[in-house]
Amino acid sequence: MKYIHIFIFLFPFLLSAQDFPVKPSNYITDDANIFSDEQERLLNAKLKRFEDSTTNQIFVYISPSLNGKDLTSHSQDIFHSWKIGQGDKNNGILISIFIDDHKFRIHTGYGLEGVLPDIVTKHIQDNDMRPLFKQNQYYEGIDKGVDQLIYYSKHEFKTDNSSEESSSGLYIFFYIFSAAFLLITFLLARKINDKPTAKKVIIISSIICFIIPFIGTFILLMMIFIALSYRKDLLKTRSTSTWSSSSDSSWSSSDSSLSSSDSDSGSSFDGGGGGDSGGGGSSSDW
Repeated sequence: MKYIHIFIFLFPFLLSAQDFPVKPSNYITDDANIFSDEQERLLNAKLKRFEDSTTNQIFVYISPSLNGKDLTSHSQDIFHSWKIGQGDKNNGILISIFIDDHKFRIHTGYGLEGVLPDIVTKHIQDNDMRPLFKQNQYYEGIDKGVDQLIYYSKHEFKTDNSSEESSSGLYIFFYIFSAAFLLITFLLARKINDKPTAKKVIIISSIICFIIPFIGTFILLMMIFIALSYRKDLLKTRSTSTWSSSSDSSWSSSDSSLSSSDSDSGSSFDGGGGGDSGGGGSSSDW
């Protein structure tokens, strides 16, 4: 009787014990063994590319059963334990699927609740994933759901400020060319002594082109093009045989690097980045 009482006392705690891995081994954790090795490799590679380009993380957890647990709270426990998303952005997503219960959930981090509100995640579940799950096409359903999540969330966060830097660099480029155009026109204008009106027009035009750098750059580039067209010796290309051999070797090396990149993608996994969730997302069944 003593052991029976102890078992009855501990039974609720045994039910609530953690039945998922403490840390995921990759973006896909398939405890139900519904994926082939190739399918798992392809999904892991896709999710790695997504994280590399946006810093967003999507993890997929597939289990045979909820074991009587609540879908939302269990997904929150997994999300919190795995720390999905970056700690300073909370830009993580968990897709949790429980095969025997025919239930699944898209659980979002704080930082993605704006671009992935509950109505959007519910739409993805019911329109893109659920119909395929009903046909036992789990890989196709998850892959399609992942594609939709990537579509909606990939522009929310960037790895750096490259777009701002590139735009500022473009303006600097234009101003440098415009300044060069201004200098060239001033030097040309100094040699015009017998036509003061033309000299003034050239100077004023060059100043305007400097103030509006796009015009100055365009004119300078046109001047360079015209000058080069009169110097055909500067535009001679290499012989056909040299070009062909170098081109072939370049393409072959490019192809080999691409193939090795594809085979290695998804192999490097660092786990969650310290993100958390407030319980946003949606649940569905099939």
